[in-house]
Amino acid sequence: MVIQDTRHDLRDLLRCLAMPFQLQSLIFVVLTSALLSFFTGGDLIRLVVSLAAIWMLLVWLTQYALHIIDDAANGVREAQTASVEMATAFLDARAWVHPTLAVAIAVMLYLNPSWPRIPVLIGAAILFPASLGASAMTGHALHALHPGEIARVMRGMGVFYPLVVAFVLGCAMVGLLIAQRTDSRFIVVASMEMLVLLAYAGLGGALYLRRLELGFEPRQSPERVAERAESGRQAERQRFVDELYKDLRVRESARAAGNAARWLRESQPEHLKGDLHAIIEAGRRWSEPREYPRMLRGLIPVLLEMKQPALAFALVEAGLAAAAQFAPATEAEALQLIRYAQHTGRRRAARQLLENFLAANSATPPGAALLALKSAMDSETA
Repeated sequence: MVIQDTRHDLRDLLRCLAMPFQLQSLIFVVLTSALLSFFTGGDLIRLVVSLAAIWMLLVWLTQYALHIIDDAANGVREAQTASVEMATAFLDARAWVHPTLAVAIAVMLYLNPSWPRIPVLIGAAILFPASLGASAMTGHALHALHPGEIARVMRGMGVFYPLVVAFVLGCAMVGLLIAQRTDSRFIVVASMEMLVLLAYAGLGGALYLRRLELGFEPRQSPERVAERAESGRQAERQRFVDELYKDLRVRESARAAGNAARWLRESQPEHLKGDLHAIIEAGRRWSEPREYPRMLRGLIPVLLEMKQPALAFALVEAGLAAAAQFAPATEAEALQLIRYAQHTGRRRAARQLLENFLAANSATPPGAALLALKSAMDSETA
């Protein structure tokens, strides 16, 4: 299960909101605002002549805004440089949807003055972020009109969706105030463009923050970075396990144990259990009934030294499964593992481990601690 890292959510959202204020975006806004303010000024004749230029600039703005929301939603925090290709045509069909809807709503309200305008505008304001978010996540223009996709965005955003709607409405209100109180056409146009880009960047950042709830997989995210790192590590671990098997096939169990010990010592704590289990799982498929238990026996002191008795006993269980007479190499190891088996309720394994060790070291008298342990176990059995 993927766990989302939420420690830097606020900082990441602020980085999204800062994208329109980066140099690339500011250059684009200054250039297009200057051109738009020039072409929209003057008499009707200039306006008619300048319609083509106005259209091109609006296309450019729409395309750039879509790049902003796409980048913000996909974990990119550097604003793109506006390219000339963005202004040539509507390369992205999503750029047509919301301008067309806005024109359609305006025309319908104009042709039907009896319709209540406030409820219609409020409904449009509520649905706009979800509609735009749906098309931004999937990349499909029709999803901006799909009720299921729109509902998915609202549901995934949860309690954050009213905040997103309020943020977009706040951008619109600020733009209205600037238009009413500023005489400079350049400042009005530049402010409008910046607010549009800010609204798109904010929505993209919200999509990124709620990516798990939305079922959305950005191109760049901590989860994808971790997934790629884990995939790379698994491949590296598999290569290492294959090298162990090669050593065992040429009866170099000591070398295999030394390499495995070095690998386990260098493993991060969160990887140690997985690394050991990978070795054990691979060993169950190996056809080396003598060398494999010897390698496991060589790893037991390493894990006991690392204060990992549970993992050390996993080696014992794997060794007993591979060879019924498996036993640790030293009495100290046997004592620690037998006591661990007793404390964890594995009495049968503890008895078998004791008998195996005594049988393997029959020529050497057991120590007092081991004799006392054997006596206690015999008393319990009796």
